[in-house]
Amino acid sequence: MMDVFIPGLDWYVNKINKGEHFSFVRYGNGEWDCILGLRNYTGSGSQMLNIQALKNGLEDSILESHDNGYYHAIQSLIYLSREKLLPRIETWLKQHNVHDIKWHSGEVFHKASLARLLTSLLKQLWEHPVVIVGPKWLDKLPFAKTFIEVIPKDCWNDVDVIEKRLQTTPTGTIVSFSAGPTAKVLIHRLFPILGKTCWLIDFGSVWDPYCGAFSRSHHRHYLRDVSPDTLRLK
Repeated sequence: MMDVFIPGLDWYVNKINKGEHFSFVRYGNGEWDCILGLRNYTGSGSQMLNIQALKNGLEDSILESHDNGYYHAIQSLIYLSREKLLPRIETWLKQHNVHDIKWHSGEVFHKASLARLLTSLLKQLWEHPVVIVGPKWLDKLPFAKTFIEVIPKDCWNDVDVIEKRLQTTPTGTIVSFSAGPTAKVLIHRLFPILGKTCWLIDFGSVWDPYCGAFSRSHHRHYLRDVSPDTLRLK
C-alpha cells in the first residue's frame, strides 16, 4: 500500500510562518476517476471528466517532476480502497514508473476544520495577502484580498483565463484554490512561475461551509453552525 506522510497542520503552517514557499495539490476520487477514465462527472456533478485535455493535464501534474516544495497529496487510502480505486491507482503509478513521489495526506486541512483547529492557519491567512480562486460563494471569506471567481460547473473551460490572471500574483501571496480537478492543473502550470515566491494551496471544499455552502455531507453534520465570522481571529 502507498506510504503517506502525515505531519499535521502545523508542519505546513510553520513553513508559511518561516517564509518557506510550497505548493500543495490534492488528488481524490474525482481526479483519479478522470485519469483512469472511470466516470464522466465528478461525484458532485461540478466537472465533466471525459475531457482529454483535462486528463492529460492531470497526468502531467503527476508525471512531470517539480523541485522541492511541490507536495502531492492523496485522499484517504481507506476511502479510496473502499471505492475500489486504490488498487487501480497503484497499478497506474507502477505502469508509469512513478516511484519517487512522497505522498502527503490530502485531508490535513479538512480534518483541522472539522476539529475546529484552524487558528494557526487563519493567523497566517490574515498576515499574508490571500487570493481566493473558487466559486462565487467564497467571496464571503473575510481574509481574502483578491477573489477570482470560477464558474460552479465545468470550470475547466476557463483554465487558461484563470492561469493568465494568476501569473502576475505578487510575492508572498497565499493562493487558495477551490476549483476541483482544474486546480491541480493550474498549480502544476503555475509552479514554475510562482512556486518560489508564493504558496499555491489546493484547499478544495474546506471553505464552503463557512460561506453557507454545504457541498459535502459531513459539512452539514459537523460544521452547520459556522459562518464567515468564524474565520476571524478573536
